[in-house]
Amino acid sequence: MNWKQDTGRRPQLGAILLSDGKTQFSVWAPSAKQIDLEIIQRRGQQEHVLSTHPLQRLASDQNEGIYSGTLENCPADSLYRFKLNNNTSRPDPRSRFQPFGVHGPSQVIDPNSYHWNDTSWKGIAKQDLVVYELHVGSFSEEGTYNGALKKLGQLKELGITAIELLPLAQCPGKWNWGYDGVNYFAPSNNFGKTNELKAFVDACHQAGFAVLIDVVYNHVGPEGNYLSEFGPYRSKKFGTPWGDAFAFDLAPVRQYVIDNVLFWIEEYHFDGLRLDAVHYMFDECETHILDEIRATFKQFSTSLNFQTHLIGESNIYDSELVGDSAGGNPNYDAIWSDCLMHSIYKTGAPELRLTDRHYEQADISQALEHAYVFSTPNAIRVTPEIRTQHHPQGDRRYIESLIMALQTHDSVGNHPQGKRIHQLTSLNFQMAAAPLILLYPSIPMIFMGEEWASDAPFPFFADFEDQGLRQAVDQGRRNEYPHHDWSASPLPSDPTAFTSSKSQLGQHQQSMFDWYQQLLAFRKSGLKEGWLCIDNWSTESDAASSVHQLIYRHPQGELRVCTRLAREAVKPVLFEELGVGKILFNSKPKTQTGLVAEHCLIWVG
Repeated sequence: MNWKQDTGRRPQLGAILLSDGKTQFSVWAPSAKQIDLEIIQRRGQQEHVLSTHPLQRLASDQNEGIYSGTLENCPADSLYRFKLNNNTSRPDPRSRFQPFGVHGPSQVIDPNSYHWNDTSWKGIAKQDLVVYELHVGSFSEEGTYNGALKKLGQLKELGITAIELLPLAQCPGKWNWGYDGVNYFAPSNNFGKTNELKAFVDACHQAGFAVLIDVVYNHVGPEGNYLSEFGPYRSKKFGTPWGDAFAFDLAPVRQYVIDNVLFWIEEYHFDGLRLDAVHYMFDECETHILDEIRATFKQFSTSLNFQTHLIGESNIYDSELVGDSAGGNPNYDAIWSDCLMHSIYKTGAPELRLTDRHYEQADISQALEHAYVFSTPNAIRVTPEIRTQHHPQGDRRYIESLIMALQTHDSVGNHPQGKRIHQLTSLNFQMAAAPLILLYPSIPMIFMGEEWASDAPFPFFADFEDQGLRQAVDQGRRNEYPHHDWSASPLPSDPTAFTSSKSQLGQHQQSMFDWYQQLLAFRKSGLKEGWLCIDNWSTESDAASSVHQLIYRHPQGELRVCTRLAREAVKPVLFEELGVGKILFNSKPKTQTGLVAEHCLIWVG
């Protein structure tokens, strides 16, 4: 093998496949005095070093801390590691694939080996988004990109326009929700190869789906996190409950995250990113890392020929989050809001609490009107200035930029047994509650299996290889929600926690699918006709009868989405008392009369 040490201008970091089988290897490692490249051969579970090559530390100021070199006869799929200080060998911090997990060697990937077929793809406009959240490992029996691809027809039939994948960055073990990622540029080896992920995204675009990905920049997972052995990635000042926080005060660390934002859009053609728990991304720099992410994302998006979306998980009202920031830079296209979801849960199962924020049954009326509950004490464990909520005055146009759901991975997974809303209440309750989300003037999201009322659970699962960490996570999950009864719950490290979550294995309710399909088709027509919008919308709630209504000005008159959310019919109400006109949809058989518990009626007149 011929070896060339690189000097001069700043190289692209990671393993970059060049022409004629050459590969350039570059790594930012200011904490190391020596970096060697090891080429690895692996047979079965055994591996050995084929050759070792010293990397050259680049001398210029702009390349401070960067080691680089080019190796001939090093084709795609070659395995390699970086050896630090002639001592410990570690995966590449910019690895594009970890075929043997977080502790194994990295693999050289040819990003141009996949030939895309989506050149005519234009994306999905924000107002047309109907998001379907899924975990690749749980969504199909195979638990792979190819397995998920086979089910796209069902989602198309349902009326979905966008698919959101839980995080894909390589995590330890064989099963994980994805929020413990450590190899940020390496899609999980548990779900398939890199080109299979590209084929999935490509197929989604061909079928008319936008594809979003959940990314985690607030912390780095606790196992396989070797970043700090290369450089000062870990913040000295800030931390999170889940793992190390990034040192965003250092330019190379900021660039690592910025490059990752662009990586998913450019290399994998994702239509957008959902930034996890942005309120835990701490930065005291003059330009906050979130502002830099947003500005970079928007600038890059203008060069594309398809529409992209940057989504933040905030769950806290802030008018600047979905508008223009004080500095004039564009903000998020949408943010998560789960106050209505938790208010609905509280109405159907008053004894239940699936979040560290406190909700009352009476909150649903305020949540319907404003999409947030402002009078409820907020118990999020963050600094006071971040958790402050300002009650909106006047214009509620921000609601059109909120992503709202009846269920999410968190709401289901925070239950000890991972139970779904129909299991905690009833099928009728879910059917009655769904229109409040699917016909709300925001962006609706459906959690995988919800449309079928699947009985497959989705408990928290994590397969850490470190035994001490496995025990700590198993116990920590119980400590996080001590008010739950955990006696019959699988441990996160128990394989059954993962295998039981495969949604296609659960019992399906065709009536629920048909109901969701009707509601989404009605939503689509409402958007097309122009009546389903914030300017035509109002709400009414009657606490005494537990009747809640979405009201739209419709071409044929006043359209009302009237839902009774009560575990008991506390006060009988007849449709006639509500001035029913032409009935469009009824969540119960039309032979039944009267408005009783767990019932929805939609009419116009």
